[in-house]
This record gives sequence, C-alpha cells and structure tokens, in this order.
Amino acid sequence: MKKIEEALKTGFKPGTPTAKVYYGVSFFVIALLIVLIGFWKTLFVAAVTLVGIFIGSAESLGKATSNLIDKIYPPSKQKVVYTQEDLEKVRKVAEQRKKAQQATEEKKEEE
Repeated sequence: MKKIEEALKTGFKPGTPTAKVYYGVSFFVIALLIVLIGFWKTLFVAAVTLVGIFIGSAESLGKATSNLIDKIYPPSKQKVVYTQEDLEKVRKVAEQRKKAQQATEEKKEEE
C-alpha cells in the first residue's frame, strides 16, 4: 500500500516523465466526460466524487462533517475568550502605535 502511495506521489510530481502520462490520461478522461455527458454533468460527477473522497477519508463522519460546516459557516454567537498572552500582545501594539503617533506629531510641530 505504501509503495502505491509512493508511486502516485512521485508519478504526479510535475516535470517527471510519468507525470506526463498521468496528467495526459487524466485530462483526456476529463475531456471525454465533458464531450460525452456535458460540462454540468461532469462537474456534478466531480463534486460527488470529492464528497466520496471526503467521506472515505474521515475517521468519524459526524465530527468531520461538523468541522467542515464550521469552516464554511463559522458560529457567529460563539464567545471569544482571550488569554493573558493575547491581551499583552494587544497592549504592546497599542503602546507602539501611541509612541509612533506622538513621534509624528512632534515632527509636525518642529516643521
């Protein structure tokens, strides 16, 4: 199984001789599908295939689906909790901005 994965990884690496064959065959199949069944049906087949790959690669379908939905539609009313480290970073940036603003004001006054 690892040998197959290794062969596919090296085979699909652009610039290798086997990649020319793999990409040629892949795009030929895509072109054939578009000609035979049409663009939108081919797009639908590709979308369903990607969903199948997603389902097949997930360890837990419920958890993977909820993570995907959270990435697409993040929870809007989720409470944000800031750590002390986050607050320190914000304070430092605010101080730097304040110093920079004071420096520019002093330069304007000198002119």
